[in-house]
Amino acid sequence: MKVIMKNNFRRLLEQKQIIVLLVLFTAAASCAAVFVSTGMTQKWDVAVVSPASAELASKQVNIIPMEEAPPHSELVMGRYDAVLTKNADGSCSLETVKSEEITAKLKAALEGREDSPAMFSDRGTGTNVLGFLTMFLLMMGSTCMTFYADDKTGGQITRIAASPLGISNYLFAHCLFNFLFLFIPTTIILVVVKWISGASFGFGFLPLAGMLALICALSTVFSLFLYSMLPNKDDSAKMIGNTIIILTSILAGGFFAFDKGNQALGVIIQILPQKAFLNVADGVEQHMAWQGIVPSLSYLLLLIAVFYTVSVWKTKRTYIGH
Repeated sequence: MKVIMKNNFRRLLEQKQIIVLLVLFTAAASCAAVFVSTGMTQKWDVAVVSPASAELASKQVNIIPMEEAPPHSELVMGRYDAVLTKNADGSCSLETVKSEEITAKLKAALEGREDSPAMFSDRGTGTNVLGFLTMFLLMMGSTCMTFYADDKTGGQITRIAASPLGISNYLFAHCLFNFLFLFIPTTIILVVVKWISGASFGFGFLPLAGMLALICALSTVFSLFLYSMLPNKDDSAKMIGNTIIILTSILAGGFFAFDKGNQALGVIIQILPQKAFLNVADGVEQHMAWQGIVPSLSYLLLLIAVFYTVSVWKTKRTYIGH
């Protein structure tokens, strides 16, 4: 196993762009999340059809005076969050495609209430940082696992299957190397960003390290699963994997919380591992009781075990025959 890890490290040094990508992605995602959480104010975009629109000034609402109401399609496309129209009898009508929960937040902001809820979720800085990092770490896992794909393409894995090392130890060595490559630099960068920005993540170093270990482990076994199940084509596995990761990370709310208006979509979102990870991170940051965190944490650990077990089984079946 030491030989496999040393060989991977040597190959990693020959492909320094992978190291550069990990450092740049992690640093950029961390800085962006800190900025979004602490330095940027989110506002609603509301088109107001009224000569007295200036009277509706609000810290949380970007008022856009208009002579005529914009087409309904612009609400659907997200150009405006709502259209507020003042009728001839002095009453007002609000048109929006948001869910009831989001509409209530919008009305509170329009009324200028000091206690009006945030535009999106009330996630803390730490959860936002981890949410931004999730997609990049999952994608970097598939990039680093190309060393395993190279062994499949070059035929080395066939010789390893017949050696005393065995398939199980060989795959574990790849996973351990991939995990350490993701976990160690990411942890160091996050600590540096936290120290420089002075931002409060809502949890200490050990919980942060634990959650990073969780997402790095998921990234490692998911990439192993992809390369084990797909043919010996590195580009194909990476393209499919990155597409799945990008779509599911956006749906899970890695960058911002999704509207809960669509029940069918909500069910799909709840089974995504990224959503479970964000639930764990948010629960830890909000100091939630462990009973509320255990279901999502158990689901993630189960997925990690399933991905790894299926990958080992598939590789053994392919190269050993049982």
